[in-house]
This record gives sequence, C-alpha cells and structure tokens, in this order.
Amino acid sequence: MNRLSLFLGAFVIVLFLFSPLSGLGQMSGTPSAQTQATQEFRAYLQEDWKLWMHEYPEMATGVGFPGENRRWNDYSPAGYAAHEKHLHDDLKRLLAIPRSALPLSEQLNYDLYRELLETAVEGLKFGDDPMPIHEVVPANRWIPLNQMDGIPQSAAEAIASTPRESVADYEDILARLEALPSVVDQVVLNLREGLAKGYSPPKTTMRDVPKQV
Repeated sequence: MNRLSLFLGAFVIVLFLFSPLSGLGQMSGTPSAQTQATQEFRAYLQEDWKLWMHEYPEMATGVGFPGENRRWNDYSPAGYAAHEKHLHDDLKRLLAIPRSALPLSEQLNYDLYRELLETAVEGLKFGDDPMPIHEVVPANRWIPLNQMDGIPQSAAEAIASTPRESVADYEDILARLEALPSVVDQVVLNLREGLAKGYSPPKTTMRDVPKQV
C-alpha cells in the first residue's frame, strides 16, 4: 500500500476531524444541543482514529501519525480478533450517538462513517481486514499477498516511510527490522489458513511476487 493510497484512504477521516463545525444552523433544534451532539461525534472520531492508528502502525507511519513506528500490524489470530472486536464496538458506539441531533453537514459525515463501518463488518465473512479505512479493495486475511500488495511491499514501504531525523528514529527502524521475521511467519500462517478454506489468488497475480521478495 503506497503513501498516496494511504493518504486517500485516510482523507475522509481527516475531513471529519478538522473541517470547521459550520453546519450548526442547518437544522431545527437548539444550537446548544447541536453543538453538544457535534462535539460528541467529533470526539468519537478523534478517539477512534487514534485507536485504529495504534492497531495498524504501518498505516500510522504512512500517514505520519506519531508514536507507532517501532511496530508492525498484528496479523495473528489474536490480532485479527482484537481488530474485529474494535470494529463491532465502533459501530455500536456510533449508533449510540443521536444522528437526528446533529446538523446536516455532520449527519452526512455520520452517514459516511457508518457506511464505512457497516461495509467493513459485512466483509469480515469473506476474510476482509477489519480496518474500515482502506483502498478501493480492502486487504484480505486469507489472501494477504499478490503482485500489488502484501508483506514484500508493505514492509519496504513502512521502513522507507519511517522518519530519519534522530537516534530514536533509527532505533525504531532497527526494532521493526528485528521483528519482521515474526510478521512474515504470521502472513505465511494466514496464507495456509486461506488455502485450507479454499481461498487462493489467481496464478497471474503471484507471477512476479518471488522477484519482489
């Protein structure tokens, strides 16, 4: 996943978090109630963004989110279980926010994020990654490798995207490199699990992968 794709995937959330709260007069209701509902919604989005960045440190590095540059994504069964729980909890928390109390502009943001979450939940049964912010096609747990995406590309991109301005930055890079073999093992296990479930990528999409390793 290249940096441009990461930026585009994250752009909708950045819009939510940093666009001005300008829609407060666009619906009936008291301004104070609208302001409170909007603040609750924005606080939810900001907290959720931080949680997703912590769970997906490779994306965090790609978009410049600080503090996550020493780690890799957790591709283990326990990691996926935690991501799925986060996704389901996310949707419950969003639905608990009263949409009707939001101004019209924030209702649109609410609907867009709800669609992201519900689409990600629907994709879980097909092995799609729980992360709701992704490229056109989400990553897949059972087909984690092809000529366009996967650990050969993402590992190199994460290292290349890591800052190199201090000793601590280089220590982050070394920590990641030391942990890389265990990440590769996790991906291999997912490939085998996918094969056992009948999931395999088309042969042509794997043709150039050995050259990338």
